Formats: sequence, C-alpha cells, structure tokens
Amino acid sequence: MAEVFRSERVGGEGEAGTALVVQCSDPRYQPHFHDFLRRGLKLERYALLAVPGGAQFLTLVDFLPKFSWAGWRWVKFIGDIAPPSRVILIAHEDCLWYKHVRRGKPGELRAKQLDDLRRVEAGVRERFRDVAVELYFARLDGSSAAFESLG
Repeated sequence: MAEVFRSERVGGEGEAGTALVVQCSDPRYQPHFHDFLRRGLKLERYALLAVPGGAQFLTLVDFLPKFSWAGWRWVKFIGDIAPPSRVILIAHEDCLWYKHVRRGKPGELRAKQLDDLRRVEAGVRERFRDVAVELYFARLDGSSAAFESLG
C-alpha cells in the first residue's frame, strides 16, 4: 500500500478574509512566490490563480477576449465562495509570456507589465469595493528573489 501524505489545515474556520493571489505560473518563480506569500506577507491561506503572464490575462479584452472573460469569471467565482480581504497581483522580470506572446521589446516589457497590473487593479477595485489591492514585481537574484512593492 502506498504511503499517504497528510496535512493539517492551517488557519481558522470559514473562508472569509482569505487573500486572492494572481501570479505567473513560471516554474522558476514558484518557490519564491510561495515563500514570499507565506513568510513575507504572512498569509496562512490564499486562493491562487497562476497562469502564464499572471494578471495580464484579465486585460486581454481586445487581444484574447475569451481569456479575459474566463479570467474575470474565475475571479468572481473565488470572490463569491471565499470573499477576499486582499487581492495580491505579482508580476516578474523576464516573463516568458510577455517576451514570446505579447512580443514586447526588452526595454518595454516591464512598463507593459506594470501597466497591465494597474489595469487589473482598477478592475478589481470596480468589482470588490472594500478590498485592499497590492501589486508586486519580482526579480531573480541568483538563488533568491527580490520583491518590490508597487504601492
């Protein structure tokens, strides 16, 4: 018989007050993102949407409208079942989605990512009135990652 891993629930009862995190699914960043959320931001639990390019999928109304529609439906679903008290949007340096799909020039990629984060922030504020929205930009520095708050 195979061994079973057992985990105990962390946090209190109920789901209200969780955070909603939208981040890129780039495997180079996953350990850093989760460490930042747990140890840096002290989150015990959070709903996670991790897709290539992160929050950008919520901005693609003109480019890929079905992505945007589906993304906002996911956000609404999470908001309905586990109303967030915080929404955390994380972008990162050297994002392959922005490089290969959005085809931005290297010097313009960060500016495009920050613009997309701000657009998503505005959309979140329209949909969730009393929710704190936090924006971060990560970059790898050797075997560690640095996270910049975009206030």
